[in-house]
Amino acid sequence: MSTAGETLRANVLVADDTPANVLAIEQVLEPLQHNVVTASSGDEVLRALLKAEFAVILLDVHMPIMDGFEVAAQIKAREKTRHVPIIFLTAINQAPSDVFQGYEAGAVDYLSKPVEPWLVRAKVGAFVDIWLEHKRIERLQSDLAMAEQRQQQALQINEGIVQGIAVAKMALELDDHERALDTLDRTLTAAKRVISHLLLDSVDEIQPSDLRAAQ
Repeated sequence: MSTAGETLRANVLVADDTPANVLAIEQVLEPLQHNVVTASSGDEVLRALLKAEFAVILLDVHMPIMDGFEVAAQIKAREKTRHVPIIFLTAINQAPSDVFQGYEAGAVDYLSKPVEPWLVRAKVGAFVDIWLEHKRIERLQSDLAMAEQRQQQALQINEGIVQGIAVAKMALELDDHERALDTLDRTLTAAKRVISHLLLDSVDEIQPSDLRAAQ
């Protein structure tokens, strides 16, 4: 999970077997200030998707061995990547049937080369914003879950302290001062240990026995 205040950067995958085209798209996307990952073949695209999460994929249709349609089909067949938006870019496959095939393969857009830089930047920026919003929601949900966990552990600390004090009080009533002092000491020691874990963000290290030390 990203820490508070950290600027979240999205990954954008650009796939084209022509280096000049890749360089051009990289320059177009540079003002967005996100991470651009490049691939020159379908295999490289699929390998990249195994290593990182992407907000959007810019995929050239005409590539050797495995064309863009085939790559898109494999992307959509994988549970982990099926929701990643794909924008097709092509200078050749511009017939209505090609466009239809692109959308049928799972594309969210189909652009003909040469593309307008502002248009590509705007479309990629929109999908990146959607991805970033999803990540912000995930972070908030994670923070909320952590807060709820800490609240539960705070209640457990309180219960342990109350129980320890009750045991100590009973020991005093029985004139067992040694046991009373020992119980209070163990209660406070356990409470300090648990609170220390909480302050150090080490919730997972807290053991149930820490919270029952006074029993």
